[in-house]
Amino acid sequence: MPTDDHGGGQHALALGLACLGGMLTTLQARMNGELSAVIEAPIQAAVYSFGSGLALLALLALIPRVRAGIGRIAAALRDGRLRWWQCLGGLGGGLFVAIQTYAVPLVGVAIFTVATVAGQTGNALMVDRFGIGPGGRRPVQPVRVLAAAVAVGGVAITVSGSLGADGVSPLPIVLALLAGGGVALQQGVNGRVNVQSKQVLATTGQNFLVGTTFLVLLALAQYAKGAYRPTDFDGLPWWAWWGGLVGIGFIAIAAWAVAHVGVLLFGLALLTGQLGSALLIDSLWPTAGHEVTLVMVLGVLVTFAAAALAGWAARPRRGRERRRRYAPTQAG
Repeated sequence: MPTDDHGGGQHALALGLACLGGMLTTLQARMNGELSAVIEAPIQAAVYSFGSGLALLALLALIPRVRAGIGRIAAALRDGRLRWWQCLGGLGGGLFVAIQTYAVPLVGVAIFTVATVAGQTGNALMVDRFGIGPGGRRPVQPVRVLAAAVAVGGVAITVSGSLGADGVSPLPIVLALLAGGGVALQQGVNGRVNVQSKQVLATTGQNFLVGTTFLVLLALAQYAKGAYRPTDFDGLPWWAWWGGLVGIGFIAIAAWAVAHVGVLLFGLALLTGQLGSALLIDSLWPTAGHEVTLVMVLGVLVTFAAAALAGWAARPRRGRERRRRYAPTQAG
């Protein structure tokens, strides 16, 4: 009797990589937040982060397999297998990094992370429902809606103790919600690009090219308004330079894994790594004195429960698939 171990193994690998990707995003948030705080220019910090990643990917494009993947993207655009708007995932990444460099110095890694998770989780339902990702349309089952609602509730608990007259401003939290929604769209369209390129580094390079272009245009707009300021990297610690490299790892993971588990489940597994590492970073490596509280820990635990619920609902049902596959033979 045939088995589906290969599909189940790829499903588990995709979830494990999603957790690792979550850890990378919080590490990148801390790096880019420090970069922005030192040079006091969020857009310029975002340009450096994305631009440094693009420079590395340009070198990797010398590898024949990566060049072949870039050629497959171009061919898919020419013959209509890819639509032009499906190659704009980098806009979501550029927006995310721009907001990240602005918000993290103000609210800390943990609150920024849970706010982006809320936007990402809510929008992932729509991305899966309308078939934006490479897996096509995925039904929005009641248990998936419940998992997303529980995740958003966990986010609300996490930030509840930080808002108010003496707390953080709501503006960076609202912007983080929007950034999270953009990430869900980015994951969906990047997954489609990766199906055509068959090379995650080619997909990632295309994503970084679009994102860097977007951020450079924002910086030029600042310059035209007279708001651009000279960049001074004096006092920047060595570890804050590597946000672009970490971003490459995350986008490559997302481009491959979304095709195997869908945007919603990927996002909920991602937040497992995001929130756990965000608490650890803000506990051991705080930003602007933002401390981890018991309320924040409770909110993270609730969000973990949402991730577990979504993982259970979306697990591969091998026995059910076998019964459905062989039912006509047995009946005839």
